Amino acid sequence: ILYILPSTLSGYLHISIKIIKATMIIEEISIKNFKSYGNSTQTLKLNTKNGELILLSGNNGNGKSSLMNAFDYVLYGKVVGVKKKWSTLSSLPNRINGSDMLVNIKFKSDGTNIEIERGISPNILKLTENGITNERAGKANIDDKIEKYIGLDIETFKCFISMSVDSFKNFISLTNDEKKLLLDKLFNLEVINILNGILKDINKNNKIRLASLDSEIRTLEDSIDSIKRSIEKAIEKEKENLQQEIDTLTDEMNSKKDEYKLLKEKVDKIKEKETILSDELDIEKRQLSSTQNDIRNVQREIDLYDSGKCPTCSTDFLSEHFVTLRNSLVEKKNSHEGILVEIQNNIASIRAKQTKLKEIADGTTKSFNDLSYLLKNYKTQIDNLSRKKGSQVNESVNTQEFQNTIDDLEEKKSVSHDNAGVCKEKELFYKELNRVLSEDGAKKSIIAGIIKPINHFISENIKKMGLPFEVKLDETFSSEIKNLGSVVEHDSLSTGETKLINISILVAYLKLIRTKKFLNILFLDEVFSSIDLENISKILALLKSFSNDYNINIFVVHHAVLNEEMFDRIIRIEKNVFSTIEEVFIKD
Repeated sequence: ILYILPSTLSGYLHISIKIIKATMIIEEISIKNFKSYGNSTQTLKLNTKNGELILLSGNNGNGKSSLMNAFDYVLYGKVVGVKKKWSTLSSLPNRINGSDMLVNIKFKSDGTNIEIERGISPNILKLTENGITNERAGKANIDDKIEKYIGLDIETFKCFISMSVDSFKNFISLTNDEKKLLLDKLFNLEVINILNGILKDINKNNKIRLASLDSEIRTLEDSIDSIKRSIEKAIEKEKENLQQEIDTLTDEMNSKKDEYKLLKEKVDKIKEKETILSDELDIEKRQLSSTQNDIRNVQREIDLYDSGKCPTCSTDFLSEHFVTLRNSLVEKKNSHEGILVEIQNNIASIRAKQTKLKEIADGTTKSFNDLSYLLKNYKTQIDNLSRKKGSQVNESVNTQEFQNTIDDLEEKKSVSHDNAGVCKEKELFYKELNRVLSEDGAKKSIIAGIIKPINHFISENIKKMGLPFEVKLDETFSSEIKNLGSVVEHDSLSTGETKLINISILVAYLKLIRTKKFLNILFLDEVFSSIDLENISKILALLKSFSNDYNINIFVVHHAVLNEEMFDRIIRIEKNVFSTIEEVFIKD
């Protein structure tokens, strides 16, 4: 998506945001000794080709919530407990059996067949990709890999995949910043935040550069003023005893020679060290570029094997020969990555040395320059005084050399002024770019593009349920409700009307989310509280249309059986000591 925004500095700024639609098709989940479920493995299979509206019923305490929690646990290793805090993992195994807890899920993520097994007592975490077990060491690494296949973190998953309608009301009442954070994650808007962070670093460096130039200009001005004062002082001393002045100046110069030699040697050593560090950095950078290129080349070969087949001859890469080749490539990549880390550490070390050396150099160079100016000033005065003494002519001190020095310093000062002007121009540009990357810039434009389809879906849903309202969200995601053109206060709505409008907005969000991240499952809990039978039918019709149009298995969680004709499947959770999943036959 290309966004073109007006800019006072450069006409227009172009910002491109790439949104890739990812898919996750869950095929089945199996549960054993998880919470209320016992030692007999319970399996729930999903329709992977068509969407279905499914009633998940059962008495309170039978295990409906445990079934939903099983999805959270097997995918993320976490379960929300009471007061919306994370449950301790030790509380998850069945209280009677106490061990051998295992949850298994199979799904397809963007063409890759995934199977996850996660359990406690014994602790198990196994990730299988296209039939190959991922042997990557470390639970955190495997969890990161699993989350990449899911494409959502657990907070977003709970907000938009496994949720209660009452919780969605909490989403509607979130602060604008909290809502934007969720949408940032779903629609890749975090990239703008990253760009803004990079801009801040660049602007910070520019300000540091500007401060350095200002300091340099002040130093040059001080030097110019110092030389001018020296000229004035030399002219005044012309009236004094020339020999006394010469002797005094000579003593002063001699007293500074040792200091001058030490400073000059120090400056030369610093320059030599700067050259060495610069050369070392160039070598490391070339090695960094070469190693990164080697890693990319090896990764392309690994990706070829991961694709499963040769794109040219369609040879399967599942044989032991190709697995061995791929493993050797992985080892090669790991070796390169180790070298890459070492090079990056070397670069960081060299830059740290350069920073420290620059601090030393700045002070030493200033002292050396000041001393050089001073000695030059002394020598010039002595020469002039000596000429006057020898000629016996009462003439003014020759100030040409001083003036030449002043001219050189003025030229340096002019260059610094020009560079400072460039920095100030950049500062203005960065300020404008910061406006573009702020919440009121590109993101506001993008959010406006998101709001439009959401409002379209809300309008569709309102019409499908026959509600006499017009509902629109503004750019802060606050809703405005109208009836026959007049604004309706939220507090004036009945509980049922409020519930229907919230569900219309909820389904609109879910439709838009499916355009970015398609996942063929949705749990809706507490849908029908405070709703009469007529409106229940409207909601079910809307959900069934959503299920069919988007090929989603929508689980409507309810404690009692509803109108069977509205559902494609009915799953009942029974509990006789342990929870069991039972399919209820629907009569034609």
